Amino acid sequence: MPRRRMHGSRSEASPAEKKRFRVLLVDDLGLVREGIHAILSRAPDIEVVAEASSGESAIELAKKLQPDVVILDQDMPNTDGLMATHAIKEAVPGCEIIIMTDRLDTGKALDAIQFGATGYVLKDIPGANLISAVRSVCNHQAVFHPEVTRNLIDNFNRLSRNSRARQRLGSNGLTPREMEVLVELAKGTSDKAIGAKFMVGKGTVKTHIRHILRKFGCQNRTQAVAHVLRTGLIR
Repeated sequence: MPRRRMHGSRSEASPAEKKRFRVLLVDDLGLVREGIHAILSRAPDIEVVAEASSGESAIELAKKLQPDVVILDQDMPNTDGLMATHAIKEAVPGCEIIIMTDRLDTGKALDAIQFGATGYVLKDIPGANLISAVRSVCNHQAVFHPEVTRNLIDNFNRLSRNSRARQRLGSNGLTPREMEVLVELAKGTSDKAIGAKFMVGKGTVKTHIRHILRKFGCQNRTQAVAHVLRTGLIR
């Protein structure tokens, strides 16, 4: 008689054993933290490991807990979200940062990107989209408010038409193909689509991106885009 499969078999990982994204939640308003915590608790793969009410405590908790993601209020007294982003990325480079704000400020958004944030969203973001944003940044995908994305694209479209800007980028050690890849990164183009456009494999695209990051001294793609915008390479 064939042996029946036992229900207690551990051949597959249970949901509790699967990867959970650990989140540190930071906002100076307790009611806001409570609301965001409730939203994130709906997702079985997301765990809020701690909350903080200030940038200073966020930095200390990030160092201690090493979370996967920190969700930071942009505007807090003393050490604001941008200053905290800079300090957290210095101390915990592998931690992803999502900046939340109740009012869009493109200049602060670019500062946040330059400091290492991979997300910039408004506080009225739907709950499902916030959960998706946490998952996205943990999978190395940037999540920005559409107006921030449009600003990046507009600037890089000017780059593609500006020979002087290309010369300035070239003086920073980028090859012509690396410049073209950088423009596509600013547009949010996927590695696969970049490869198809230039008729190269995804491995070649990733190599170009690694070279861009190394030459600019950046940790991720969004930092490289922000570096070009903030250092005057594009005007």
